[in-house]
Amino acid sequence: MFSRFLICLILVSVITSAQALVWPTANTAFVEGKGIESFVQATVSGNPTSGLYGCVRNDGEKFHEGLDLFGLKRGKDFEALDSIYSVLPGRVVYINEASSRSSYGRYLVIEHKDIGVTFYSLYAHLHSVDPSVHLGSQLKEGQRIARMGRTAGGYTIPKERAHLHFELGLKLSDNFQSWYDSKDFDSKNWHSNWNGMNLIGVDPLDFYKAVQAGSIRSFAEYLGQLKARVKVQVRFNGTPSFLAENSKFLKNHSLKDSEIVGWNLTFSKYGVPNLWEPISLEGLRLKAGQRIAIIAYNKKELDQDCCALFLNKNGVIRPSNLLISYIEKLLIQSIPSGLF
Repeated sequence: MFSRFLICLILVSVITSAQALVWPTANTAFVEGKGIESFVQATVSGNPTSGLYGCVRNDGEKFHEGLDLFGLKRGKDFEALDSIYSVLPGRVVYINEASSRSSYGRYLVIEHKDIGVTFYSLYAHLHSVDPSVHLGSQLKEGQRIARMGRTAGGYTIPKERAHLHFELGLKLSDNFQSWYDSKDFDSKNWHSNWNGMNLIGVDPLDFYKAVQAGSIRSFAEYLGQLKARVKVQVRFNGTPSFLAENSKFLKNHSLKDSEIVGWNLTFSKYGVPNLWEPISLEGLRLKAGQRIAIIAYNKKELDQDCCALFLNKNGVIRPSNLLISYIEKLLIQSIPSGLF
């Protein structure tokens, strides 16, 4: 059995000098260089691009934060039987067994550590989590964690489209509940800090391609090379808790906490806050009463897509509501309209 595990690991792994990155299913199509139609589950449209990450749904109007991977094995009842694997070593930080409480259905989150970065992998729409996997379990790369399924809260995934929804990204806040309580939501937050609204994902397939090409050796390196989309200045005294787990993003930090009155914060296209620069009173460019302002942006890519971070309103570049929500969670402070 152990030798079979090793064979499986070799088949589904991309090996780098730094770590073994495992594909989350036993489908070897990606490793073999085949096209996305060989491993990506399409929506009802039948177009495999609809299962990718980004503004890929509803003619580009709807965002999909993960990668949907179809299975290869079916039971007599045509239900998926495929095993799901942990892609990297890590610790299980969340298991949602009540599938009706999330659009993810039954899902599992694993926390991973890299140099200066704490990130997560998420596995959703699971049929079941392995009995040996519990909250706090320490996992190895390639370890079986679950069985593929089609669970989902609020809608039905048909048997023929059973799949794994797979994400990689960062947690915005360790105090998400405070932000959630400040908003007018109709439902309870069942998932603590592992609510999808508190997670900011990157393109999993792009990451795997970068590792396979040898252009990066780790997830921390990948995050660091994401292109800047917009830079904002925000009033905030002291150091946000986000940086305690993600110190790699910190730049030019020679100030004492008592000297910090704000931050220059840079976001990538889909909202990863991958560059933080503390500023003293001398560096503050905000007007009196102003809490946030855009100080730089990519003019060639003025955001007009489904995840716009900044908008042109009557010739004035302003942060979108989505960007403001990211900043609120990162800093756990509300930014009322009119203070930017």
